[in-house]
Order: sequence, then C-alpha cells, then structure tokens
Amino acid sequence: MKTAPVTLEFGTQRLPASADGLLHAPTALLALGLPMPDDWAAFAADHDLHGPERDFGVGPEATLDPAEFARLAFTLDTPGARRWRKRAQTLLARALTGDVRLAAEIAERSADPGARRWLAARLESTDARRTLMSTVARHGGEGPVYGQLGSISNRSVLGTDSATIRRERGVKQTRDGLRTDELLRLAYLDTATARAISERGAHGNAAILRLHEGVARRERHLWDNPAQAG
Repeated sequence: MKTAPVTLEFGTQRLPASADGLLHAPTALLALGLPMPDDWAAFAADHDLHGPERDFGVGPEATLDPAEFARLAFTLDTPGARRWRKRAQTLLARALTGDVRLAAEIAERSADPGARRWLAARLESTDARRTLMSTVARHGGEGPVYGQLGSISNRSVLGTDSATIRRERGVKQTRDGLRTDELLRLAYLDTATARAISERGAHGNAAILRLHEGVARRERHLWDNPAQAG
C-alpha cells in the first residue's frame, strides 16, 4: 500500500509513520536501540508483531503499530528502550498532574480538524458543567439535584439517558461518546441555566430544576425550529 508518510515527533525523536498511523519499523527499532533484523518474519513472530507492510517511498517495508512499539519499549533491555521508558514516566506524571500542554501537544499531532474541534467542544462542555454545578451549590442546590440536572439535559439534547449512551456508543464516560454538536448544545444549555439561576435568584432544588426544565424546553424548541432562532 503506497502511503503519504508523516512524521511523529516525541521531543527530539522523529518517527516516520504511514498516513494510517503505522510506524516505519526500521526507524522505530533504531529508536529503541535495535538494528533492523535480517529475518523480520522470525523477529515479528517472537515479539507478536502483526503490522502490515507500507510503502514509505522505496517499496513495501515492515511497520509497527504504536501499541507494538510501546510494548517493545517496555520489554526490550536496550539503552534506547530504557530512554523511552523514562519518557513514558514523564508523560504519565504530566497526565496525572493535569498538564494541559500535554493535551495540546497530542491534539496538534492530529491530522483531523474535526477531532480538534471535538476536543474544544468537550472542554467547553466540561467548563460549562462545572460552572453550573458551582452556581447550583451557591443557590442552595444539594443531594440528588446534580444528577437530575444532568438527566434533564441528556433527555433534551440526546433524547435518552447517559447509561444508554455509554452502552450504545461503547464508552465509559458519556461525553467521550458525544458528537461535537451534542457537546456544544450541552455547553449552551448548562451556561444558559447557570445564567438564569443567577439572574432570577432561584434557590433550592425544586426551583433550580423547574428553571432548568424551562431552559431545556426552549433550547430544544430552537434546535428543532432553527428558523425561529433569529
């Protein structure tokens, strides 16, 4: 398969990859401190490697998928592999501390503009939900109201509950399975409700839920009747 190669960058390391994300095996192995084996088939069998060949410009060549490369980095006892394990420790520490620069670096590697838009919508939706939850707490909301607010939003925007979304779309976190437009609608709904609670001085679970239901109905009506949105 002829492919337009791309380059994946990890710090100072540059790994050629196919358009579908498979790593150029000779270069990837050198990064781990191994020369390309003369008998690739035997090496691949020994290490359970199954990447299909790709043409990086000089004819079909062996590949590693990223998961195979990571597995080799953690099983090979070479200086190169040990350096990759050190990098992995650093990445894990950054992830655990919520280093948003790591997320930005990963997003910038994506060649899919739609994926970057999805990430931006996901962040906007998360921020809107946090703002709503803090507003609810300041206005006397407590106990089951938080889950009830989410249920109203999901029914309005998604037409179902979060458990069904997770099951049907095969995700553990509901927002991971939502489309960009669904995330933006939820963000708008949460933002509008938070503003309405503050402006109208709603207090307590019952008043907050009534207000949110009204906002949700209006949002749904405008979504279903876009000509009236203006």
